[in-house]
Amino acid sequence: MDFGDWMNRRVKRMDWIDMGCVKAGAMLFALLAAKLWPPLLAVNPWVYAVALVLVSLRPIVRLLAAEAV
Repeated sequence: MDFGDWMNRRVKRMDWIDMGCVKAGAMLFALLAAKLWPPLLAVNPWVYAVALVLVSLRPIVRLLAAEAV
């Protein structure tokens, strides 16, 4: 058993409330990082836009991909 299989089994046990808490935790961590390290907010906004696109690509492609039946 590798780590990926173990993690997939754990994530399947989560419901929508758990996933919402994970998302909120990630956003709060980002706000904390920005508060503790102000130069993070001085970065060009386009850097954040590009990072958002890069992070969103795989989930969107997997969402829109035809499911094998």
